[in-house]
Amino acid sequence: MPKVVDRDERKRTIAEALLRLVARQGIEKVSVRTVAAEAGISAGAVQKYFATKEDMLAVAFELTGEFLVRRWADIDAEGPFIEVLREHIVAALPLDEQRRAELVIVFAFTARAAAQPDWARRLQRDYGDAHDLTTRFLRFGQSTGEVRDDLDVERLADLVLALTDGLSARLLHTPLLRSPQHDELLASLDLALHELLAPR
Repeated sequence: MPKVVDRDERKRTIAEALLRLVARQGIEKVSVRTVAAEAGISAGAVQKYFATKEDMLAVAFELTGEFLVRRWADIDAEGPFIEVLREHIVAALPLDEQRRAELVIVFAFTARAAAQPDWARRLQRDYGDAHDLTTRFLRFGQSTGEVRDDLDVERLADLVLALTDGLSARLLHTPLLRSPQHDELLASLDLALHELLAPR
């Protein structure tokens, strides 16, 4: 009797292989053949699920969101609000090989979205979800008196997301993992969060 293959699980396995490959060699090394080798399956098997590199990239992009949510679930929510928020931001920053690979995928997806309306809509949806989540989080901080309430909470959410995006790009371009530049940028994050959010 032929083995039954779970299509969703196989697609996930291939997307995870793509992320490992990106972490080691960069996105320019990604192809159906190289991802198949990394996943330990034939190129033909990969093409049953993904016709092109772009198809693999789209699934890998979704996987990056899952990994981030898992890291968030491990964060201790107790403690000063700004410190907890900082931990959530740090979980999204490229401070190890896994997170660097995830961010490379996100940026590659973002670049392609400029010319692909369906990808652009997906990014808009995801950004809207992130903005809503951040807004609710900051509103809770305002309710406990730990976040300034003299500015509109949705604008504060915009600024927190922009700060995260900017630091992500800067950290991705630093030459070494956990370099002195990383420490300097994380110190800048601490300063920015305090200056931006601390009650007046």
